[in-house]
Amino acid sequence: MLVELAFVSMFLAVLAGGAYDFGMGWRQGLAVTEASRTGARVGSSQGDLVGADFALLSGTKAALASSGVLPAVNRVVIYKSATVDGDIPANCRTTTSTNPSEACNILTGAQFRALPASVTTGVLTATGCIANSQAKNWCPTTRNNVQLTAEYIGVWVQVTYTFKFKFIGSSRTIERDAVMRLEPTEG
Repeated sequence: MLVELAFVSMFLAVLAGGAYDFGMGWRQGLAVTEASRTGARVGSSQGDLVGADFALLSGTKAALASSGVLPAVNRVVIYKSATVDGDIPANCRTTTSTNPSEACNILTGAQFRALPASVTTGVLTATGCIANSQAKNWCPTTRNNVQLTAEYIGVWVQVTYTFKFKFIGSSRTIERDAVMRLEPTEG
């Protein structure tokens, strides 16, 4: 009887640990989805304003911080998308270059977490890009938000979920993006 209990309890422990990690990973994925949508929504409404990227990143950062995911961020990319369901350009996901060929602004997790709570001197370039970002290849003032030809802005966030129970590995990378069309400005 005790032998059977030992086998069954080990199975139940693995099942419970797996269910916990799956649930927490799912929760973190939902938080990252919400953060990327928040960033895209804010970036879309800010259009070509100098502070657009700062506002976008502030919204994304607040959404991640409120769910406790901020320390797990690896990379955040703001990119120009060809369509509303366009994916992030492949080079923007992984490049370590400061000048990728694609139209994207890249921040490492450390650069993203180091953003101040408000715009201070030296945070933005004259064209609105974040001064300390890894790549500045699609700054806000260069964006087109004219009604008929407006561009699409995408926000891609990558985080690492570290498993609490190491049954199926030690961690999992979670990536989510959201794309929205730049809203036209009045005038």
